[in-house]
Amino acid sequence: MKKHIVRKSFMAVSMLLLTVAASAQSSSSGYFLEGFSQRYQLNPALTPDRNVFVSIPVLSNIQVDMQSSVGLANFLYESKSKPGMLTTFMSPDVDAKTFLDAMPKAAQLNVGLNMDILSVGVGSKNSFTTFNMKLRNKEQVSLPKELFGFMKASLAEGDYLIENTNINSITYLETSLTHSHKIGDNLSIGADLKFLEGMAYADFTIDEIDARLHGDEWLVKSNGTLKGSIPAVEYKLDPETQTFDGVETVDEINANIVPKSYGFAVDLGAEYDFKDLVEGLKVSAAITDIGFINWSNLNTFATNNNEYVKFEGFNNYDIEGDNNDETLDQITDDFNDMVKLYQTGSVNGKEKVMLDATCRLGAEYALPFVDWISFGELFTYRTGLWPYAESRTSICLSPCGWFDMTGNAVLSSMGSSMGLLFNLHPRGINFFLAIDKLKAEFNPQFIPLHDFGLNFSFGLNLAFGKKD
Repeated sequence: MKKHIVRKSFMAVSMLLLTVAASAQSSSSGYFLEGFSQRYQLNPALTPDRNVFVSIPVLSNIQVDMQSSVGLANFLYESKSKPGMLTTFMSPDVDAKTFLDAMPKAAQLNVGLNMDILSVGVGSKNSFTTFNMKLRNKEQVSLPKELFGFMKASLAEGDYLIENTNINSITYLETSLTHSHKIGDNLSIGADLKFLEGMAYADFTIDEIDARLHGDEWLVKSNGTLKGSIPAVEYKLDPETQTFDGVETVDEINANIVPKSYGFAVDLGAEYDFKDLVEGLKVSAAITDIGFINWSNLNTFATNNNEYVKFEGFNNYDIEGDNNDETLDQITDDFNDMVKLYQTGSVNGKEKVMLDATCRLGAEYALPFVDWISFGELFTYRTGLWPYAESRTSICLSPCGWFDMTGNAVLSSMGSSMGLLFNLHPRGINFFLAIDKLKAEFNPQFIPLHDFGLNFSFGLNLAFGKKD
């Protein structure tokens, strides 16, 4: 197979991702629906309403979660010199103040994929046990506003200090065993033990970029690292400077370069029914993904924190026309000239990387005179590249034994949105379709124009046995 050099690593990947836009697990809208077979993934104490379910392989639960603080309108503008054409933010036609005033403090992106491969659950009167295998992927990007300001800067605009730039990607296979047990008439507890197999990991972090004017050029000092454990790639070094120069695929997948990375995690949860005090009131709590992956075959590159690099700035781009690939190549080359990464002693090393843990607190109240209507409040907090918090207020309707739905309003650290879930669960089958978040304004090519959030999921399972 012909070698394919992957060099659009920083700005190219970032800009492409930012035109689409947390770690996905399962639909939060279904947290309070007893007929929703996947809710044990949100809180291991919660169980399905039937005592046997088997997933349809791969189709059991597919979820995509995307959030971004910026959109296409932040980076494309109408050209003043060529009316009717679009140009990028790097064009002299675009005033730096106009561009930066429209930018948030950081251009942040979180993309997550969650796909169940196989699930089997069996329960009795007081317990439920589930085996699950799934694929999980998460991409996170955080680019500070000051970085874009520096890209637009001329050699007369003073010094820059750019902090906290990060691009992170992780993909792993999760195999888990979940058990929920009822204690007495009121309390249910649950735990989920997970075995993790790492498939790919990359982290590019620049803590600080110090750029100082020096005549007709910049003197730039950086403090950052690049870590990667990715199968079937080879890390390239510039033959003259011995600095990082991208990666390329290899002809064959050699056993020595396939990461043999493993880890463990645990979920813990509980639910208490206050029916003895307040009929219809339930309170629950859970913390999920407490664990780590010990990545092997890890290659590490780092800057020389004492080295000042001469840099002429980001300029001379073809900002109009059809040469987008060449423009992205030029931006990438310029960034590599500014931030020089050297191979460190950590070749095929190991590093323990913690997962992003999620904490959930929920309360549900079913109306005493119409028990098929209930209201729920779910608070979620997730760690990560930047912490995420949301409050989800739901109304749940279960008018019959085979259908329920919920609508909810969401207030979060990424703004407000709406959610909706439809769930069909007659004997023999369970199908759900959910939108946890929907906040977007699209152009004709279906690319988000501004900050947005979209969480979409669906699943198909077989469900048997008596209902609880």
